[in-house]
Amino acid sequence: MRRHPHNPGSASGGRSRRPLSDDPLVRHAGDPRRRQILEQRHLRLREQRRRATQRALYLQIAALVTVVSLLVGIVWTVTRDPAPTAASGQAHAGTVAELADKMAVAKKPPGDPTPFFARYRSLHLYLPIPPGTLTEIAFHQASSDVALHMESLLPDADMGTAASTRGTGRVKVVDQTAGPAELKGEVLRMWRSNRTGPPDTAVDIGAAPGTPVFAPVTGTVVEVRAYRLYDKHDDYEIHIQPAGWPEIDVVLIHVDAPCVEAGDQVFGGLTQIAEVRRLSDRVDHQLGGYTADGGDHVHIQLNRTAVPGRLDGLTEGS
Repeated sequence: MRRHPHNPGSASGGRSRRPLSDDPLVRHAGDPRRRQILEQRHLRLREQRRRATQRALYLQIAALVTVVSLLVGIVWTVTRDPAPTAASGQAHAGTVAELADKMAVAKKPPGDPTPFFARYRSLHLYLPIPPGTLTEIAFHQASSDVALHMESLLPDADMGTAASTRGTGRVKVVDQTAGPAELKGEVLRMWRSNRTGPPDTAVDIGAAPGTPVFAPVTGTVVEVRAYRLYDKHDDYEIHIQPAGWPEIDVVLIHVDAPCVEAGDQVFGGLTQIAEVRRLSDRVDHQLGGYTADGGDHVHIQLNRTAVPGRLDGLTEGS
């Protein structure tokens, strides 16, 4: 009998033979290229199964280590200390709270803080001198390009009128008992021809020499250092990091007799940090053109620090 070349059958009935093996590698033994492809696929599948098994083993070991660690911790705690009662827990919490209150009362100066006069975003600035000693407040451009823009809480005064009358007609406040509150009156805007930008990156708070200077923010003193103003006159810088604002450095200059040091905690509008320095006998203050005195003042600006708490590269303003 003649057999069909593509459907070989048996001599007796012509039925198809069953393949010799179900393994594709065996079936394609005669095709080297096909066999190579199948061998590579087989190796990949075997590697995937090996990795899955290894991953499952690692997860089981990690879970076992976690459970053992928890059990050891529980046993150590139980055997080390007796179980705390509700009464002892409340007593401990009360002790900690009382201690914190005592520390706060001991450090915080008595009385009400001075009023707010400006802000940067939600960071409010306290008037750094007693309200009754204030001559004028004048915003201007800082000499540093890292100084931040401040927003005055008081309206701007008419500069022409202020120059002719030597002031804004500010009503002297003898006592501030409702603080913290916003200061009343108007502010000056002084332009510096050799500086760019709007006049809001520095502020001069006018007062007589020797006037107490308070921290304008609550925070930590970072540094107190002496320097030479314009490379001629002795002066001090006081740097404060406001609480909750590690990227900001509050700088005060034109001060004398500093009474804080690095690491001290200060309260805005309450903690005295220095006194206003007399410079009007050596420096022609721009503020002096709008006041009845020589324009002595404390200068404040807010600098953005590249690294929180690090003052490298920051320059003093004036």
